[in-house]
Amino acid sequence: MSGLRSRILTGAIAIPVLIVIVVLLPYLDFLAFCLLFTLISFLGSIEMHALLSRDNEKLPFTSYAGAVLPLAQYVQYRYMPDTELTFYTLMFLIGLTLFMEIFTGAKDSFKGTWERNSKTVLNIIYPGLFSSFVIRIAFIENAAWFILLFFLLVFSSDTFAFFCGIAFGKNNKGVIKVSPNKSIAGFVGGLLIPALFGLLSAVLFPAVFTYSIVEGFFLGLLTAALAVVGDLIESSFKRSAEVKDSGTIIPGRGGILDSIDSIVMAAPVYVAILTVFLGL
Repeated sequence: MSGLRSRILTGAIAIPVLIVIVVLLPYLDFLAFCLLFTLISFLGSIEMHALLSRDNEKLPFTSYAGAVLPLAQYVQYRYMPDTELTFYTLMFLIGLTLFMEIFTGAKDSFKGTWERNSKTVLNIIYPGLFSSFVIRIAFIENAAWFILLFFLLVFSSDTFAFFCGIAFGKNNKGVIKVSPNKSIAGFVGGLLIPALFGLLSAVLFPAVFTYSIVEGFFLGLLTAALAVVGDLIESSFKRSAEVKDSGTIIPGRGGILDSIDSIVMAAPVYVAILTVFLGL
């Protein structure tokens, strides 16, 4: 129960802070929010670097990529909208990884080249590249509303999956081997409640959320689905590294990655639905 109390306390602090930053500090295209999430992504990238280095394999520079790519996304959208700065930054980091292996690979006669390159590129992409999509939300029209809706969908998915699992999931656990404590009831609650919130956004605030009720329902459903997938993906990383949590920085949650795994995986589909399919 102490873990539950810590989880509630963490949410009670984090959610108001998020709302204050988004609502009261919208200046320069939500610079404060973007910098905050860039910092969070950076810390998550450090944790990911540690997970990838559990076998004592020393990887180059990649813990910094968690900050570089989200920052590049902000600069691109704010100051260089006609330049694919984020893409070029990604290519530079990957190219630098391959180049550095020419020299660092000599330490083991290049026997670990494939593994080092693969791990380093993964650390560039996750969470850094995925985090850059959170920054993109800040540049959608009525961005404050869409930022808050996004976090409502993701947080409600995690919260209702947790409580539905406790209430109704006792006899339907173990479906997904990577996270055997997850239950079918938890998955259902974690998908349907955010879908309902997506639907209600179109009903309650049609002047802002101009999509239809059906579109709102699927926006919530798909965003929540990727949030669930993000949680399972990070579980696979931790199982591979043989650790329970990615870190200990957040009471009741573990590490930064344990808290943003759902966010960073859901952000690309959320942005894609809004911009590609709904034309916002």
